[in-house]
Amino acid sequence: MDLVQLEYFKAVAEAGHLTNAARKLNVAQPALSVSIARLENEVGVPLFDRVGRGIYLNKCGEIYLEYVEQALGVMKKAQSEVDTYCEKLENVMTLGVVSKPFSQMMLMEFKSLYPNCSIRQIDLSAGNVEEELLKNQVDYVITACLSPSPGIVGEEIRREQMVLVVPSSHPLADRSYISLGEARGEKFINLPKEYEYRKNTDRMCQEAGFTPDVAMECFHCHMVELVSAGHGVALMTRDRAMKNQGNDRIRILPVRDPEYYMCYYIVWKAGHHFNKISREFRKYLKEHCGAEEVECGGCEG
Repeated sequence: MDLVQLEYFKAVAEAGHLTNAARKLNVAQPALSVSIARLENEVGVPLFDRVGRGIYLNKCGEIYLEYVEQALGVMKKAQSEVDTYCEKLENVMTLGVVSKPFSQMMLMEFKSLYPNCSIRQIDLSAGNVEEELLKNQVDYVITACLSPSPGIVGEEIRREQMVLVVPSSHPLADRSYISLGEARGEKFINLPKEYEYRKNTDRMCQEAGFTPDVAMECFHCHMVELVSAGHGVALMTRDRAMKNQGNDRIRILPVRDPEYYMCYYIVWKAGHHFNKISREFRKYLKEHCGAEEVECGGCEG
């Protein structure tokens, strides 16, 4: 006995005619007759009285129909509960976050487009990104460091040009731009060493030929304040620095010859199963940022 047999039994009981029931069910009448006969054989008694071309429930059939309707109702409710649960899962994404300020800006924009989605954020350090991805603890990780790693795939989602922010009284303040190597010997204001932003800006300075002398460590929100007070200079993204362009105590100098960029990536485990909202999230990033897919094994952090 299976649910199809019970559905067939209910349809015949309601129609009172095999031909009409078969037409309603879109099955062949002989197949329907065989199904009803097998059900009666399994129950052990006839459930219908056959009168001419009609087929009507007998007393046993009436009793049986009452419980069949309850069983089908329970199974319909069970299916509905499962569908609802799966639908909720389709709208849940788990995101590992290393570059927090950038991630928050991006997530607020995405959430406005998909207000019914649920995004679980897990704070990660740069050192445990690969571990969390390989354990399938997160769908994606947003990071500013893309390191070679087998089985990990990534896309660049944003690239921000770097500038040097100096006090307005600084000897370089009147320059239209600066080469980063010219900042050798300056006192720098930067994030603590464990942050990706610090690692990247330290690397930029080393590529320019010097190790930065970090005189003060703070968070992004205090960097311009400390520069304007004359405590040092800060290597910042142009977008973040330009939010303070009305501050007459600082000057924003583009870094050129060469230019440097802070790059942000979305990374995931190759072969990971993505639900609906996770796929939409990456689609959103591609449409807004035009990222191209790269294999982490062939890139440099």
